[in-house]
Amino acid sequence: MLALLGTAAYRLHEITAAGWMPIGEAKGGKIAFVDGGNSPIIKTPAAELQRIRTAAVATSGKKLTEVAQKEGYILARLQPDSSGKLHFNAKLTDSTLEIGSSDIEGISSKENELTKFCEAARRIAEIKTAESAVKKLDGGFAVLDGTLEAFSENEKKALEGLFSAAAEKDVIIGAVAKTCSLLTSNGEPLIEAAERTSSGKDGYVLVAEGISERHNAAVAVAKLNKSANYLFRVEAATAEDLKKLLPELKSQSNDLAFPGYPYGLIMADRFARVSDNDADVTKAKIRATADGETRKLLQSEKALDAHSILDSM
Repeated sequence: MLALLGTAAYRLHEITAAGWMPIGEAKGGKIAFVDGGNSPIIKTPAAELQRIRTAAVATSGKKLTEVAQKEGYILARLQPDSSGKLHFNAKLTDSTLEIGSSDIEGISSKENELTKFCEAARRIAEIKTAESAVKKLDGGFAVLDGTLEAFSENEKKALEGLFSAAAEKDVIIGAVAKTCSLLTSNGEPLIEAAERTSSGKDGYVLVAEGISERHNAAVAVAKLNKSANYLFRVEAATAEDLKKLLPELKSQSNDLAFPGYPYGLIMADRFARVSDNDADVTKAKIRATADGETRKLLQSEKALDAHSILDSM
C-alpha cells in the first residue's frame, strides 16, 4: 500500500506495521513556528479586499520566548485583456508583511478565483515570515503550518529563499499539516492507513521522499502523543532531518487542549488567525471612513451580498 501524492515525483515507501518507527528523545532545540491567516473584508465579482496576518512564535522547550505578528491588506482584481482573458493584479496597503508586490506578481488561478489568489499571497507571506524567523536563529528548527510543496513558481522561489537562509544558519525546516486529504493506492485515507500500522503507539511512518524541485522533501505521518486522537502529515527536507525534528515536536505535543499537536503551532495559529470578529470590526471601520476607490468597492459588493440579507431575516 502506497501513498498517492499527486503529480510531483516521489520515491514511495510501503505503509506497513514494520515501517512504523519510534520517535527519539528531544534535545530541547529552539523552534520557530509560523502560521498565517486571512479573511475577506470586501468581496465583489471583480475585486476582493482581504486582511492577511502572519505570526512567528519562537519556543525553547515548551516555553514561549517570542511572538512576531505582521499584517496588511491585499486588494486583488480581475481584469480582462484585449482578447477577453482574465488576469489578476494586486496591491498591498497598510502592510508590515514580509512580502512586496514583486513576490505576488504573476500568481495565477485556473479557476479565476480571487479568494484563492489571496490565499496564495498569504502562503508566500508565511514562507517569507519563516525566512525572517530563521535569520534570528542559530541552529534549531523552523516549522511551517502546511506543507513544503510549492504550488506555483512564486512559492517555489520563496521556498528556495527559505532553505537558503536555513542552510546559512544551520536550521532544519519542517512543516505540519492540520489536515490531510491524501489517499492510499487502495483508496483508503492516508491518515487512517498510517494509524492502523501504529498499533496505538506514538511514532511515525515515512511514506514518501520528494525528488522534484517542486517538492524536495521527506513526507511522514506521525502520532506525536500516544493518547492523541489525531495523526498529522509532517515534512522535512530529508528523512534524517525528520528524525531530528520529530522528537522536538513530540516534546511539545502533550498540551491538554490538543494532545498530539505541537504547542508552538497552537500558539502560532492563535496569533495569526483573523477571526470573524476581527473582519467585522475592520469592515465597520472601512465603511465609516470609505472614500474614492473603497466606496466604489462597497457599492459593487451589492452584486454578491443579497443572499446574506435573506439569511439574516
